[in-house]
Amino acid sequence: MKKSVVTLLLIVVAFAASAQSFNISAKLQNDSIIVGEQTLISISADVPPQSQVLTQQFADTICDKIFLIKDNEAKIDGTKFSKDYLITSFDTGINVISPIRLQIVSGTDTNEICTEQLYLKVNPYILIDTIPRDTVFAENTGTVLFGKDGFSKEIEQYIPDSIKQSMSADTLQMLREEIKRQMIQQYASQVMQTGFTNQEQIDSIANADSHRMFVVDKDIMETHYVYGSVDSVFVQEGLQVAKGDILFTLFEIEDINDELYNTPFNWEEFWYDVKAFFSKFWWLILIVLVAGAIIFYVIYRKKHGKSPIPMIKVKPKRPAHETALEELERIRNEKIWSRGQVKEYHVQLTDAVRTYIADRYGIDAEQMTTSEILDIFNAVIPIDNEDKMRLRQMLELADSVKFAKYQPLQGDNDLSLRNAFDFVEHTKEIIINDPKAINVQAEIEADKVEKLENDDKEA
Repeated sequence: MKKSVVTLLLIVVAFAASAQSFNISAKLQNDSIIVGEQTLISISADVPPQSQVLTQQFADTICDKIFLIKDNEAKIDGTKFSKDYLITSFDTGINVISPIRLQIVSGTDTNEICTEQLYLKVNPYILIDTIPRDTVFAENTGTVLFGKDGFSKEIEQYIPDSIKQSMSADTLQMLREEIKRQMIQQYASQVMQTGFTNQEQIDSIANADSHRMFVVDKDIMETHYVYGSVDSVFVQEGLQVAKGDILFTLFEIEDINDELYNTPFNWEEFWYDVKAFFSKFWWLILIVLVAGAIIFYVIYRKKHGKSPIPMIKVKPKRPAHETALEELERIRNEKIWSRGQVKEYHVQLTDAVRTYIADRYGIDAEQMTTSEILDIFNAVIPIDNEDKMRLRQMLELADSVKFAKYQPLQGDNDLSLRNAFDFVEHTKEIIINDPKAINVQAEIEADKVEKLENDDKEA
């Protein structure tokens, strides 16, 4: 089973790779036309040398609503294949051009490839105003000539199909160049009879676009571009014109009647417009998405009182005195000194006090000696002298028990525990939201107010 799957996968990959190597593409000369206007579908592909390309045959239509006017002959120049289809359509809206198939025969291999799907937008008729927008007059006296497009159409008609098929691409190109040279030479001999003898300029006219108009005398005197379907031309090839004669007239295009666009709805036109909108206004869509996400966040937070994004909740640290008092209460309840563990009793007692000092004042009391702790409270941390004496008694007695193996009396053990409780209670931090602390703060403020009132009376 695994071998079959692997084999099938290799075949698919090989087929895809071979299809991709042909690099086929199809383009419309104009993807938007007026009803009945003509345009070209140009197909190109990379093919192996000496290969034969069989194109899809059409009758009157390429597909639904797309009419075929002319099926131009395919060309292969080395490894470059090209072919054009002249088409038109009389149905307004977005018309879909189905993929066109090609068969490429190279030796014993035959591959079938397809172009991509194309979209042709057909607009209603455009009305032309009867009032001319601009009229072009000759600025010089001379002869009217038009560009010849390099005689490309004449050359293709001149060479028979049998000759094209029997020649290689390079030989056929050489033949085209030779015929073109002869046609330009013949054209130059005709033009020179008018007195226009500049061979270089004659060559440029012969290779110019057929919509290009020239007025010549000894040289090219002026050049114009005739736009085609919306122009009215009053001169012909070889006509002699004088300065001020009319050459052609441009007409103003009226606004399109909106009623002409009331065509039946179709999905092809809808998706065409959607695709065009997204490709043009992608940045606007991005802004809308970001704004929508922000609005959702604000509404969700306002409605639920919390962020939709899960947050890590940090448990607030307990006050230092609460932890210390709990530890001292545990030591008192265990009474390990009564079981002969006097040293352990004083170690636990001073450790609880040292930890409290470290958390309460932010000093490393757990790693300090007794004298260092006492020096800090004498010089830096202000506390009552009674609390200093309580702290000294606890620490010095514990040092005597731990290092001098001193055996304290029962009253000494109780005194150290009582001093530890009193030290923590007297030096603990006052929390403002603590009800007891609030009462104390209120009493202090009341005393201040009463004192101020008494001072005012005395004054």
